[in-house]
Amino acid sequence: LGADGAGVPFLRYLPEHPGPLGVRVGAALRERLAEEPSFVAFEGYDTVTVLAGALRAHGTDRAAIAASWGRTGAEGTRGPVRFSRTPGTGVWQWAWAPVQVADRDPADPARFRVLRAG
Repeated sequence: LGADGAGVPFLRYLPEHPGPLGVRVGAALRERLAEEPSFVAFEGYDTVTVLAGALRAHGTDRAAIAASWGRTGAEGTRGPVRFSRTPGTGVWQWAWAPVQVADRDPADPARFRVLRAG
């Protein structure tokens, strides 16, 4: 949407302040992308990290990996990634990911404004 999307709140899965891994990966992503990385870039990095750890720990057997999610975790760019089952769902997920409600500044659409963090 470009400038037309400025001022519309959306969710970003980023911590208020990144840890050392988040800072290091963020710098590498900025260099590679030549722009500020979105939370999706950090999410992708974390996904590969967690999946690689699960494969190293449990092999490639699909049933073994599926049974391991409750014991699987990793230090991610946005904090420790651990999985749990949210009540009412049958899926394993990172239920406590850091969340921001943000928008793009209408005066400067390249700048994000964090409206709420939690």
